[in-house]
Amino acid sequence: MVAKEALHKVQMDKRRHRYNKVERPENVIAMKLDASYFFERGMRFLQRNDLARAVKAFQRTVEYEPDNPVHYCNLAGVLAELGDFEASNELLHYVLEHMDPHMSECWFYLANNYANLGDYDAAEEHLLRYLDVDPDGEYAAEAEEMLCILIDEFGGGRALERRRREEARVETMQAIQDGRYFLENGQFEVAVEWLEQVVAADPAHIAARNNLSLAYYYTGHYDKALAMAESVLERQPDNLHALCNRALLLQHFGDEERLRRAVEPLQKVIPLHPDIAMKVAITLGFVGRHAEALAAFRRLARLVPPDHPMLLHGLAAAHANLGNLTSAEVLWRQLSRHEDCARVADYHLERVRQARAAGLASVSVSYQLDIPVEMQLAEVRDRLQTSSPDEWKRDPLLRASLYWSLRHGDREVRQRVIRALAVVGDGDAEQALRSFLTRSDIDASLQEQTLVALKRMGAKGPVRIWRAAGPIEMRLEDVRQDIILDLQPQWREVWDLAAEWLTARGLRALVGQALRFWLTYLYDDLFLDLRKRIVKPESWAAGLLYVVLRYANVPVVQRDLAAQFRVSVSSLSKCSSRMEQVVLRAGWRARRSREE
Repeated sequence: MVAKEALHKVQMDKRRHRYNKVERPENVIAMKLDASYFFERGMRFLQRNDLARAVKAFQRTVEYEPDNPVHYCNLAGVLAELGDFEASNELLHYVLEHMDPHMSECWFYLANNYANLGDYDAAEEHLLRYLDVDPDGEYAAEAEEMLCILIDEFGGGRALERRRREEARVETMQAIQDGRYFLENGQFEVAVEWLEQVVAADPAHIAARNNLSLAYYYTGHYDKALAMAESVLERQPDNLHALCNRALLLQHFGDEERLRRAVEPLQKVIPLHPDIAMKVAITLGFVGRHAEALAAFRRLARLVPPDHPMLLHGLAAAHANLGNLTSAEVLWRQLSRHEDCARVADYHLERVRQARAAGLASVSVSYQLDIPVEMQLAEVRDRLQTSSPDEWKRDPLLRASLYWSLRHGDREVRQRVIRALAVVGDGDAEQALRSFLTRSDIDASLQEQTLVALKRMGAKGPVRIWRAAGPIEMRLEDVRQDIILDLQPQWREVWDLAAEWLTARGLRALVGQALRFWLTYLYDDLFLDLRKRIVKPESWAAGLLYVVLRYANVPVVQRDLAAQFRVSVSSLSKCSSRMEQVVLRAGWRARRSREE
């Protein structure tokens, strides 16, 4: 009852107020039959609570001035007072559809009527529509209050949830159009391909050009990235996104003089939008202007909550780079209260502790709110073993780290990334590996590992690969499935031992199946973990043969087979068990794929 009384009070207070939308004329000539005369009569009848005669008076105002939407609203209000909410709604919809679509108060009146009809979802929809078109309107406070009552007391919220889903859908569609969606999800290769098409179709699309500049940067096409940033600045010299992109790229190229000139406008500007202010501050930090970055982050503090994670880390990073370690510690301790950022904060707090122990005055810290790439890559294998790739392969920061490391990491890091991308296995990971093959600074072994990763992903079609004489093109279908044997001498030795044993005993018919088993195990297990080593090929050859012979229903005794290869029964059993688990899992996965 309390909720209904509160809702009724909001409705009645505003309904009474709506009759004052037309000011009372000061000089009315008696008995002059016009809209003003009947408006005055209607108001007097309302004051006497004579609603039936008030309706007739307001109907006459409509007859005299049929093009005045205010008269229709007044009549709709009196009909609502009489309880004829449907007739009131017809008039209000007529005003919006045929007279004045910008008369936003009609949405509020409609919401009142639908609430009285018990259609709370419709009432909620119309309140949201009113707040959309006139968020600072005359009835905005009352609309917010009524919306809260509908949601809290009448079980509403469905319309609000639908509105939020639709807004999210529209935002996603817009993000896809300007490439933000792919960048935010770490799909940089896809972003390049998509945004090149967008820019070609619409050269004036500034957001797409800025995002394409970033996509080029993330995929290592630095010349193209800089050219794209410059193209934006030719069209809009003050575009802050392009100014930031250009500064980052000039820092990469080491062009200090051009960088100095590029940074000047970023030091002077004071953005009012939080996202742009954040980008300017981070850019200043990335290009080594730590004092200016600190000032920019302090200005940002006026635009975002004081415990914003990126603000806290940005301030801490600036202080640490400037040698203000105590201030940095305080900020990282605050950051550690955010559950998602605790590891980052703890990592940097430990670095500060180590710096103090070593007598260092400052700590070089990245402004990116993330743990270093090396730490992330060290976790890749564990995450592959303990969780589904779907749980982390869409992580934009991890994906960005993988791509960055594929381009800039040392040999071991690149090998880890190749294997991680083989498991991610989506189109963007495939494109990243294809692009990696075109590089001239990778050796034949890394090329083979990349081809193995692409084979594992089931990639098909042409691929360009760098050779001594320049790039050549080949089809992935033409790459031997057993190319994986070339990656480790022990892997090929195991196969040679097994094939020789089968051939010597007249079992050549089982050679093909044995090869399939061994390749399955290599692709699905050994290839994915750099730390796994085959110490004694004889144990694995015996294990492989034991599995193959059992599957072919050929009588075999573990002890006899182990003796022939001079290995222990336990070693043979261990190897065969591990191999059989992987082969069975791969077979189940293949069957499920065919069923789907």
